[in-house]
Amino acid sequence: MRLYRTPRGLARGEGNELLLLDLPHPDVEALLTHDLSLARTASVLERIPTDSAELLAPVAAPGKVVIAGANYLDHLAEAEMPTPSSVVFITVSGEMVVGPRSPILLPAEAPGHVDYEAELAIVVGTPGKGIRAADAWRHVAGLTIVNDVSARDVQLAGMTDGAISDTGAVARGKTFPTFKPLGPAVVTAEEFEQPLDLAITTRVNGELRQNGRTSEMLFSIPEIIETVSASVPLDVGDVVLTGTPSGVALASGAYLRPEDIVDIEIEGIGHLHNTVEAAR
Repeated sequence: MRLYRTPRGLARGEGNELLLLDLPHPDVEALLTHDLSLARTASVLERIPTDSAELLAPVAAPGKVVIAGANYLDHLAEAEMPTPSSVVFITVSGEMVVGPRSPILLPAEAPGHVDYEAELAIVVGTPGKGIRAADAWRHVAGLTIVNDVSARDVQLAGMTDGAISDTGAVARGKTFPTFKPLGPAVVTAEEFEQPLDLAITTRVNGELRQNGRTSEMLFSIPEIIETVSASVPLDVGDVVLTGTPSGVALASGAYLRPEDIVDIEIEGIGHLHNTVEAAR
């Protein structure tokens, strides 16, 4: 099942259409808190073409965004980072989440080294702490896409020899307003074959920058959930990022500039289409 959020409420994807549902829930998190299965049985108010629909982030403001990084060998090589022995992550609030077609704003205080990172993300459906890897998928409501936009100069000020030395600085570099475009849909977990092997790409102004597969992750989704939940309780609607493949601007120097267009696509989920603007 594919779940979308529009200004008129939640919708279920079906072919090239969105089925606007007769549900009171403002976003997918609220639906998960109540009963996800309602989206399968709710009355359909209207059918609208997906391409012309106004789409919002399916989870409006996650309580937590867990950013797991250093999870693709090719990205580690281009960033000259050591290979971690376990999952590396930080936890931030979800205040910077925006929709799949919203602008990315270059912050006035750090506009020069803003980077893109295409990432598969987990939306938590069942809360838990100390979750075993064998049980992890039971806690996953679905998968979505996040662009883990990062002000590299700010982020790297908190890193030494490729490792995090100042968590606060790293978090600041990743939490400027609009720095987490999310969507376009939450696709429920049963839609995907295991183990996951989804194509993940980023294009900037039509130029292919990132081209990887989720099967290349060093640590799987169950391993990430087990490691994170050992110290951080996961709540309904939390979003967990899983790292990015190679091709980021940190390696090439091709950082984002006003009027750039960033297109991120993950097989089976959809794509984000975000323009870049200077801070207003």
